[in-house]
Amino acid sequence: MKVPKTYDLSYVEAFSGVENMQKDWENLLLVEKTGKPLFRLYRWQEPTISIGYSQKEPDILLPVVKRPTGGGALLHGWDLSFSYAGLRKDWGWSFTKVYKNFMGLILESLKELNAEFEMSRYRGGYEDFFCYFYPTLGEITYRGKKILACAMRVLKDAFLIHGSLFIEFDYQEFEKLTGIPTGTIKERIITFKELNIPSYALVYLMKDVVK
Repeated sequence: MKVPKTYDLSYVEAFSGVENMQKDWENLLLVEKTGKPLFRLYRWQEPTISIGYSQKEPDILLPVVKRPTGGGALLHGWDLSFSYAGLRKDWGWSFTKVYKNFMGLILESLKELNAEFEMSRYRGGYEDFFCYFYPTLGEITYRGKKILACAMRVLKDAFLIHGSLFIEFDYQEFEKLTGIPTGTIKERIITFKELNIPSYALVYLMKDVVK
């Protein structure tokens, strides 16, 4: 997957799907123990599908890894992923307050790049295996199309939020791998590349949100 220089993310650490999810899970446990928040920005070494912890593994010719968080499946490889493990008491304590407060900070920063970004308020579940079709609570959209997917997991004191920023997307490759028509997925998602927002701006933005 070659990307233009302005969308190059080669300077962001990349690991296998298993390694990425293991690191995030270990960070969550460490925050539960020490109380010190941990943040990661990362990529995936190869195209990988991550599935929510309650989903069944699909029969597909791609690496598949289960996330510690919930939600629907995502195909990684063109995105910028992040995870933040923090203390619930610092972000509102309840699941909903923590989720909305954290994602609200990201939305506030994104609005500086484009005022039309919004946070989804939809609380329903997924009817499809992939999460691209239904922006749910806390996820970021542009004119109704999802551009940032996220999911959360809580322990007694700590929480973990996963996020995937759609830097770009190979719609034709996605159709080959999943059978979902290009036109269908284009109706539901949009990428930062399509909005002419370079990846480096998003890297700086994410680091600034959690500093």
